Amino acid sequence: TPTPTPTAPAITGTITYGNALGAPPAPRFVPNVVVSGAGIPPVVAITNAFGAYSLTGFGAGAYTVTPTKIGEQNGAISAFDAALIAQHVVGPPLPHLTGNQLIVADVSGNGRITSFDAGEIANYLVMLTPTGSVGNWIFNPVNRIDPSITSDITGEDYAALLMGEVSGDWASGVPPRPARVTVSGGPERSGTNSRVLPRSE
Repeated sequence: TPTPTPTAPAITGTITYGNALGAPPAPRFVPNVVVSGAGIPPVVAITNAFGAYSLTGFGAGAYTVTPTKIGEQNGAISAFDAALIAQHVVGPPLPHLTGNQLIVADVSGNGRITSFDAGEIANYLVMLTPTGSVGNWIFNPVNRIDPSITSDITGEDYAALLMGEVSGDWASGVPPRPARVTVSGGPERSGTNSRVLPRSE
């Protein structure tokens, strides 16, 4: 009787959008996240349209699994996000930011939310500096360490957060919304502006 070939162990999980704040559709999956396993040998996977990944090919020893993503802001960062920060700074009776909004609003990285953060988002939209971390993707947790992978490990999930996207309206595969100044921006900016000119009558 042939001996069954053992199946190589895998680490699997799903990456969802952490800025969504429960607004439909929820959960929102994040594709094209590079999930790297640092070890010997190194391994890598990319999330699919449902935010799922599967890492295989591990050697002996520990692995540090880290997700990263560049680009695909999909026009979700707008002046509305800067306005939400401004409202938060002014305080009651205007709405306050909560939860992951507080993380993505601190684009200056100084641990406080001020009008300077709103200004950095405004700079990002018109391709000025400074922009802080606007447009960068961060993950919660940042990474995970597995001492050894001798059997399948499931449920290693991550939340993806898009810095500066306070309103939570990012969606996968959505083209940039029309704007007075259209910018290919942040980490995905090309450095070109295209302006919408008024229609001639």
